[in-house]
Amino acid sequence: MKVSKKAYYGLRALVGIAQFGEISAHVLAREENLPEEYLQKILQQLKKAGVVISEKGSTGGYALAKNTCDISVWEVIASLDGGITPFAPPKMTSATPHPTLTHCQASVAWRLLNSKIIETFSAITISDLISQSASNHQSPNSKIQKMQKNTIGY
Repeated sequence: MKVSKKAYYGLRALVGIAQFGEISAHVLAREENLPEEYLQKILQQLKKAGVVISEKGSTGGYALAKNTCDISVWEVIASLDGGITPFAPPKMTSATPHPTLTHCQASVAWRLLNSKIIETFSAITISDLISQSASNHQSPNSKIQKMQKNTIGY
């Protein structure tokens, strides 16, 4: 599984907007060291998804359409990439022998993995990313660190 550069930039942009307030794409691109044209396209997709709002004009810019605790990482990934597929089983054709039981059992594992990924990304919000960044990994009680302990086991 790989999160796209678009989703990564989108998350960075949303954290930046949350921290700076209403901001132009030009200034946000400069502050976050992101390619401006690509960022413009990402922000337009996030606007269509209802994650950000924009105001035109010399004093305009982008702002969050919702509270930071109401925007999940999954919402951003789904808005920009259409979601994540950790594994796509091969397509069965008429030339392919009928799938065996092990094929079906393996598919269950991939569906379970996919649902856990969605569950995990849905539980992490922009607010969590900001607070994690602010604590600079010093708070052992942060939501993200608790999730890491439960998932990874350290």
